[in-house]
Amino acid sequence: MSTKKKPVKKSPLQRVLRSLYIILFALSLVVVASYIALKVFAPAPNVPDQVIFALGPDQPKDPDDPTQPSGTLENQDTVALKRRGNVYTCLLLGVADQGGSDTIMLGVFDTGAQTASLISIPRDTAVRYNGSYMKINATYSYGGVEAVAQSVSQMLAVPIDYYVTVNTRAFREIVNEIGGVDFYVPVDMFYNDPYGDIAINIKAGYHHLNGKQAEGVVRCRNCYANADIGRAATQRAFLTALAKQTITLSNVGKVTNLINILNTYVESDMPLNDMVHFATQAIGMDLDTALNTDGLPGEWINPYWELDDDATRALVNGLGIYEDEVPARVMGIVHP
Repeated sequence: MSTKKKPVKKSPLQRVLRSLYIILFALSLVVVASYIALKVFAPAPNVPDQVIFALGPDQPKDPDDPTQPSGTLENQDTVALKRRGNVYTCLLLGVADQGGSDTIMLGVFDTGAQTASLISIPRDTAVRYNGSYMKINATYSYGGVEAVAQSVSQMLAVPIDYYVTVNTRAFREIVNEIGGVDFYVPVDMFYNDPYGDIAINIKAGYHHLNGKQAEGVVRCRNCYANADIGRAATQRAFLTALAKQTITLSNVGKVTNLINILNTYVESDMPLNDMVHFATQAIGMDLDTALNTDGLPGEWINPYWELDDDATRALVNGLGIYEDEVPARVMGIVHP
């Protein structure tokens, strides 16, 4: 006579553990699937592993230097620089409604180390473009973003992988969307420029800035004794504060509106899959320690901001773009 085995009753603890196991297994599948999807649809961007720079007529040639290969680029001697992996560059331009390049910055992102640098390039920096000396912001009028990118690349001997142009009105819209930004205003700002659509009246110190105030803070250059140099430092500090206060859980529900603002005021040649890749690599970055901000060192020699050759070269080498140091002769710093 057969007897049926009675089902073994599981304790409440066993049932809870089994449920947790199923949940963890399902989550692990989601994580693996997401990882594979990111690798397929947002792989690491493909950029050249070396950059070749042509030496100008005023730059010395060294045929014994192993970094300087034989051959020519447009009948000029050249230098090849080998790039480090997982390091990318982006030219950031701020433009006003009236046109022109009001703000110029170079961004460098090391996705391997999860570190980034943001370097301000004073708009009055002296460059030589198409055979003539001019301020770097003036090159925008001659050839748009491409002309500025070419000037920055030749001057600093850096590759420009991407560009991003941002209409300064975006600051007003983004700040209003997230409910304002807490920021330390470094100087008293009392300035009104109806032609440039700038109006600001605010004392130095900590403030909760609304959108219009924020736009005035980042755009006003006459508020500083050293004009664009002081403004550039404030812009770097404000961008850091804005990033910290935008990327928070409280703003998750505003993502769609923020994307619409960016679509309206931002232009870039960065493909969407590259944007996704960089966004995933930036997760977990501590902007207090992982983001370095600086400006190109130099001095004001009317009417230009002329770079300090040695200090600028040291700054570029500190960005970690190349495996070896950038030779001084390849940098296109000019002194009119």
